[in-house]
Amino acid sequence: MPALGIDIKETSVSGLSSGAFMTSQVYIVFSDIMKGAGIVAGGPYYCAGSWSFNSYLQNATGACMNPLTPSVGPNVPALLAKTQQLSKAGSIDPTTNLSDDHIYMFSGTKDTTVTTMVMDANYQYLTQLGVPAANIEYIKDVAAGHAFITDSTSDTSCGLTKPPYINYCPPTEQADAIIQQIYADEGPVNPPAASASGELLQVDQKAFLPTSMTSMSDNAYLYVPKSCEQGGCRLHIALHGCEQGYKVIGDQYYTTTGYNEMADTNKLVILYPQAEPSQGAGKPYNPKGCWDFWGYSATNPTNPDFYTRDAPQLKAIRAMIDRLAQPVQ
Repeated sequence: MPALGIDIKETSVSGLSSGAFMTSQVYIVFSDIMKGAGIVAGGPYYCAGSWSFNSYLQNATGACMNPLTPSVGPNVPALLAKTQQLSKAGSIDPTTNLSDDHIYMFSGTKDTTVTTMVMDANYQYLTQLGVPAANIEYIKDVAAGHAFITDSTSDTSCGLTKPPYINYCPPTEQADAIIQQIYADEGPVNPPAASASGELLQVDQKAFLPTSMTSMSDNAYLYVPKSCEQGGCRLHIALHGCEQGYKVIGDQYYTTTGYNEMADTNKLVILYPQAEPSQGAGKPYNPKGCWDFWGYSATNPTNPDFYTRDAPQLKAIRAMIDRLAQPVQ
């Protein structure tokens, strides 16, 4: 992982599905360095803790995905109270950091995996936590399935939900829209390059993993535009969803979703952390290679920590951010 002298206070994050839940965690926990977030089909921070009478896993797969009614969906009042408690305790960054951020949100009308009801709860959570409604772009009128959206005709038809969960929904180009929204207060965001011309690096992710139970891959991927090789660029973290890591779909998420072309024209470095399927003796149970938003990576299963700065996956991602912020050698 190279030291690239990124401007750490200009960091942002986005993701799909479990990557969107992890986006909420990265964004809230490390809000001091965040400019904003892009949330595609994901629920609010600490969603798996919504209802105390359910386990974290039961909440994650029920209330946080496809609840029958809003009353059994994400428990926004409880999540807000927990967030403020953690903020006051110093387990996450102060929630006051969110007051000038910009958020992009997307829920497809044909998405039955993480429904609009859950995304609506996330919108309520963010606005009540302090993100101005005027700073949130929330799109929920596109007939898309559960997928990241591109403008490439070679991708899956818009309304379907099937691997690799990258869909063609013209004219939406989601990476473009996410970057535009997050950095909207810094002047015009340039359109994407016609093709990516920077360097795509396979980097050693294993060196940043605090335990062997993270279900994160040995490698991550890093896109570095030529204009960023000498430092001074911003960082965007792009988090894939379940069944989208390189062990499952190869290079599709980190080469075809449009982030790299946006990076070339907007002085952005793109970090693609990678999770992978795991199960069996000595491994966490994560058969679809999802990011942890219910506690599978916890060293203490009876009291899992997947949502504070000490959570294994969050510690790994923050360590990679800090490495990229070190001065260029």
